[in-house]
Parts: sequence; structure tokens; C-alpha cells
Amino acid sequence: MYSLFRKVHMYVGLLNLSILLIFGVAGLQATFEPAPEQRKRPDADVEFRDFTVPAGLDDKAAADQVHAFLHLPLAAPLPKYAIRRDANNDLALNFYTANGVRRAVVLEKEHRIRLETEHTTLASYLNGLHATTINSGSPDWRVRWWTYYNEFSIWSLIGMSISGVYLWLASRPRYSPARWTFVFGCGAFIFLYALTR
Repeated sequence: MYSLFRKVHMYVGLLNLSILLIFGVAGLQATFEPAPEQRKRPDADVEFRDFTVPAGLDDKAAADQVHAFLHLPLAAPLPKYAIRRDANNDLALNFYTANGVRRAVVLEKEHRIRLETEHTTLASYLNGLHATTINSGSPDWRVRWWTYYNEFSIWSLIGMSISGVYLWLASRPRYSPARWTFVFGCGAFIFLYALTR
């Protein structure tokens, strides 16, 4: 049994090596990134596309039409709560993906869409991938496959934690440094939990 657990633990760890690196980069990026109001936004590429909103549509239906028309890679249709109008009463839609944000402003009177594309850094891109879960609702197959990989990795981490404790207890339960490391890790968790609860 020990040999089987050791092999499973090792191979699952190797399967998840790349995503664990992404989780680490995302964590570091979030740690060192300035507060939202202090961030310097990159210059956006702006383009215009001819588009006429069909008559009689509410904002949600119009947003769905814009999504289908623009056919933005990796972007999901917007939920109702994310649809708003700007100060000029134009429909303003932000489509978020791991590659950055695409802002579409529907200029109904001009029969066109103003589309802004903000390019993201590699660290922000990896952070976006890290945050993409099964609940993202993206119809794009590439995003769905990424969410499956994320989900698999999350469950694998839980399994690796449990199998790691088993491997320790089955091999060297009296090894003092391992015992103290385990006690310190659990103690730090309990202490921080108590402080923040």
C-alpha cells in the first residue's frame, strides 16, 4: 500500500507541476501588485465596428447580440448584473478573459461599436488563468478545458496533502523534524484562523 501511495503521490505531483507554478506566480503577482486605484492602466487599442442594435431589445438581449457579433476569443456572454449604461446612456460592456479586458461601448445613434482592447502582462495572464474555474460559464472549449485542469489540480492538492501525511506516518512517524513541522503548520493555521474569525 505504501508503494502505491508513493507512486500516486509522485505522479499526481508531476501532473500538477505546471499549474502549481501558475498558482505561485498568481499569488506573487497579487502580493506585489499595487492597489487598484494606483495601477497604471495600459493604453488600449481602439477600433470601431459597424453594428445596429435590433429594435425592441432590452439591454441583456442587446448585450447578447453584441457578444455574438464581436465573437471575442475566450469571452463568455455577460450576466445581467454586469451590463450597464455609461454617462452618455450608451451600453457599456466589459468582457473579461485571461488575456485582458475588452470594452465594448454600443454607440446606438452612430450604429457602431467602440471596442477597446487592453493587453495584459504575463503575470496578469497567469493570474487570470489561475482564477478561471468551472463556474466561469465560458462557451469556449479552450477555457472549459482549462477549468477542468484547474479543478483536477485543486482536488489533486487535497489528495496530495492527505497522501503526504500517510506517507510520513507509514515511513517515519517518529522522525522529530517531521513531527515539529506538522505541529507548526497546523498550529499556524489554527492561530491565524482564530485571529481572523
